Amino acid sequence: MRTDLSRHLWPVLLVSLLASCGGVGTSPPQPMPPPTFGQLHIPDPGGANTWASYSTSGALEVLPTRGRGVRVVFLANAGSTFAVSLRALDGSITPLALNSGTPAPPDAGYFQIVDVNVSSSPAIYTMYARAPATLTDPANYDVLVVNRSLRADRTDSAPMTLALRARKIFTVSVMVNGSGHVTSNPGGIQCGTSFSGAALSPCTFTFGAGTVSLLPNANDTSTTRFLGWSGNCAPGVQVCTLTLDGSGPLVAVATFVARTSTDVLPATCQAAPPIAGFQWIGRPDCATGLIDEHPGIALQCDDVGFYCCEPGPANSNAPRCGGIGKVESPPDCRRFAPRGVLRQPGGCYEFSQ
Repeated sequence: MRTDLSRHLWPVLLVSLLASCGGVGTSPPQPMPPPTFGQLHIPDPGGANTWASYSTSGALEVLPTRGRGVRVVFLANAGSTFAVSLRALDGSITPLALNSGTPAPPDAGYFQIVDVNVSSSPAIYTMYARAPATLTDPANYDVLVVNRSLRADRTDSAPMTLALRARKIFTVSVMVNGSGHVTSNPGGIQCGTSFSGAALSPCTFTFGAGTVSLLPNANDTSTTRFLGWSGNCAPGVQVCTLTLDGSGPLVAVATFVARTSTDVLPATCQAAPPIAGFQWIGRPDCATGLIDEHPGIALQCDDVGFYCCEPGPANSNAPRCGGIGKVESPPDCRRFAPRGVLRQPGGCYEFSQ
């Protein structure tokens, strides 16, 4: 009896054909690698045509901007193509059209690749993305960047997601009385007069939530000293630290005054030596606020530094104060330099910038 070989070969041929077309025996298409985030640039309200940069890959806080656009620097293989969309906080998705250089209507949203550095591997892309004016909340949204696939055996990548959130800002204003200046940490405020007498600015700056330290500096510490703070700064401190937590605009007033004869070193003391990180602001005093409890106490000094002497019990003996019947005690900076710290042998110093 004749055997019909085609009847036996057909299943084998069918399996082979399916395998060649991606059917039986093949792996599913693999996704493209997603872009790798590098930096976020946003328009900086502190200066025209300047950008503030962030390099964290987590949730990013966006400063209030002059427009609706951000720049994103990321890594991807050279020749990649991308799809970009915005996701509002309610979950709705707004795709952005690719713009290749044609001016877009003012209210339109779009994205544009403005630079590609192919000398790096992977390539460094700089993309500009602008939210449309119709976006419900153009200060709070996610940017989704997908590496698109143009191959049958690859699928689009998972999105690179940047969570952009509006950053609360707080205004701090500084006023300076006298010959001195105030700077801030973090930077932003530079107010008063410089050592040359030139006016410094700005005296008002907006910061994000957190703390700001204001540092006073007398322009000539031999003739001028820092008297203290008023306004929203606590009295009796050298460095004013403000907590920015939603309490509204804050004002700090720094006052510098001319030194008097009680501010200078006694003639018997050596000149105040320079100390790294400090500047001299005055001589110390004895028993500040308790002078009635220490009758006869007086400030003295030698090559070691300042010290206080006063009469004591008959069995007391303080050699630097004259021996029998004398008591020695340390001085303090609370009267002539209430914001100073005692550093021997010079006296009272303040932290310098």
